[in-house]
Amino acid sequence: MNAEPKPSCSSPILDYLEQLHREFASVTEGHVATYIPELAKADPNWFGICLVTATSHVYEVGDSRQPFTIQSISKPFVYGLALEDNGRRTVLSKVGMEPTGDAFNSISLEPGTGRPRNPMINAGAIATTSLVGGKSPANRVSRVLDMFALYAGRELSVLD
Repeated sequence: MNAEPKPSCSSPILDYLEQLHREFASVTEGHVATYIPELAKADPNWFGICLVTATSHVYEVGDSRQPFTIQSISKPFVYGLALEDNGRRTVLSKVGMEPTGDAFNSISLEPGTGRPRNPMINAGAIATTSLVGGKSPANRVSRVLDMFALYAGRELSVLD
């Protein structure tokens, strides 16, 4: 649980998040993924909910400040940065938007072009990442990490 003090006034949003947390904190179905070592380190008892409004008000309950590996959560954010840097037409010329139904780690390429079919599978995410602008590889990595920090509200790191 968070060590942060609760606000002195209650809100319907916070009350609802607390209700959801109480209701679902005891769910123990499923298993921690082990196919990636960092995922295997997760404690299955961690459970946090965080909601940020359009006006930047933060509501959080449970283990919302527990660091965790983002893995494929990064894909839509990097895709957005590629769109921002290059525009829709250029990005779509390099990676499609077809819902493949394939697993995230499948190699799903268009016949004849080799263009990945979707930015949310690994082949498409790699193509999308290559479209992030910057003067050098280090600058491009820095831009991606800065973007993640902006959305996370804190600096994130890459583990080797």
